[in-house]
Amino acid sequence: MLDELFIRGGPVLYVLFLITLMIFYILVDKYIFIFLNSKKWLDNKLSSFYKEFPPSSTDYKYVESILINSVTRQSKSNIKILQGLISMCPMIGLLGTVYGMIEVFEILSFLGTGNPRAMSSGVAMATIPTMTGMVISLFGLYFYQDITSRINSMTKNFITDIKLRGYKL
Repeated sequence: MLDELFIRGGPVLYVLFLITLMIFYILVDKYIFIFLNSKKWLDNKLSSFYKEFPPSSTDYKYVESILINSVTRQSKSNIKILQGLISMCPMIGLLGTVYGMIEVFEILSFLGTGNPRAMSSGVAMATIPTMTGMVISLFGLYFYQDITSRINSMTKNFITDIKLRGYKL
């Protein structure tokens, strides 16, 4: 069944499939980081910073500018790539539409308008990639928003932990 979809959708579906695999890899990597590794990673970051810059002699503004920005930057790595891949999917789906319409016009030039069955393969090749690109984007946007909100709440909790350590405000 999946083979038939790829055949009817044309070569653009292979590109969308590759992009979907990259999106899936980044999402799985981020969820593993958030649910399994983030607590230990944040504790290591904070304890190493705490050893190097004790709270009694370090101003919170320094902590904020160095540690919090570093943690935020590292935890949000690959988020921009994920956002770019998600936003590419509808455009690549539209490229499939153009490719399918070229097929329709090619069939029209050879057979004329009297054979609607021959045109249906081109119409399918025009609509399936567009639908696929939109569906990938919808699911991708949901998970992108979920990961972004989880990372933001993780960063807020980290800031609270820093303030509880006794850094001077």
